[in-house]
Amino acid sequence: HGVPVASYAGPPALATYTERAPHVLSQLTVEGGVQAGVNGAPSAPPSALPPLSAASFRAPIAAYRVFAGRQLGLMQSQIAQLQDALAAGDRPGAQDAWRGAFVDYLKLGAVYLEGPVAGLNQAIDGNAGGLVGATASPQFSGLHRLELGLWTGSGLQSLLPWARRLGVDVARLRVILPHVQIAPLDYATRAHEILEDALRDLLSGTDVPWSGEGVLGTAAGIAATNEVISTLRRLLTPRESVLPAVDARSEEHTSELQSLRHL
Repeated sequence: HGVPVASYAGPPALATYTERAPHVLSQLTVEGGVQAGVNGAPSAPPSALPPLSAASFRAPIAAYRVFAGRQLGLMQSQIAQLQDALAAGDRPGAQDAWRGAFVDYLKLGAVYLEGPVAGLNQAIDGNAGGLVGATASPQFSGLHRLELGLWTGSGLQSLLPWARRLGVDVARLRVILPHVQIAPLDYATRAHEILEDALRDLLSGTDVPWSGEGVLGTAAGIAATNEVISTLRRLLTPRESVLPAVDARSEEHTSELQSLRHL
């Protein structure tokens, strides 16, 4: 009514999303400090449970760091097998090694997309969205660059440099990750965000358009969620009935994905 259409930009965005860093940055969270809030809805009643101290998360985060280092070590072994298969001209073997490396990386789950880790995450597991030249960009590297080549008939020798680069990036992450500062709130939030990301990006097939391994990746996301939950189990045990519900749903999801993989 009286406002020129061209000048009306609509209401401000409540959240932003980019393909290169597929985590939603929400104004509800930034401005209100509330996870999963709804704009304009009544505020949730305060919890009757006592808040957890930041210090109580030190042991869970320390346990996660040990797990993450172990996972990256497993991934390095798969990358070595991938390089051997590529050099030998063994495409099925290279595809199997790629699947192993992909799963090992996704099981990290709680990798935080800030600072140097963000750059390494893009190099290791980033997709081509937002890159100039898309899949032809030299910045498109890592697992998904190899996925593209392995499932679209690229010469295996041409993929060796990408596999070697992936090995270097994973080795760097293994050195850096033990020293990354992880805030307790971020760590607790990842306990549910991992699975949300898996459902959006993997089960949908968005992040694995060439291999079609969305079910495999989603199963890895469930495993990652379970690992983070396991580090928080001591903190969650006395807090109402959270753990039984989480465990039951996790078993349901795992069973459903196993059924899908056998179709």
